[in-house]
Amino acid sequence: MAYILSIMPLTPFQTAADQLWALGQTLRQVPGGYIVNFRNGGASTEYQTEDLGDAVSHARAVAADAPAPSLPPLGPTGSRPTRRGQMYKHNRKLAARRRRQAAEKAS
Repeated sequence: MAYILSIMPLTPFQTAADQLWALGQTLRQVPGGYIVNFRNGGASTEYQTEDLGDAVSHARAVAADAPAPSLPPLGPTGSRPTRRGQMYKHNRKLAARRRRQAAEKAS
């Protein structure tokens, strides 16, 4: 694949997209224009324009004023399976089975 890329010249859009990716932004080409946004940005941070140069200059200006990335959460996030949790789950399953069998015998 690298061989093909070395032969084919990059388009201005690809060059701009690579530059903006290094700044932490994405550049998408849509019919009639371009959309610039942060990598994980939502619809509220999008910028649409018809000119590629305007899109690149706006993205560089926004990247210079970008907020600092938030710190990762302290400690684990989400549940982690533990041996004790697996035992409780097993015991609940057995208890449910015993209740079901007792209900079948009673009816």
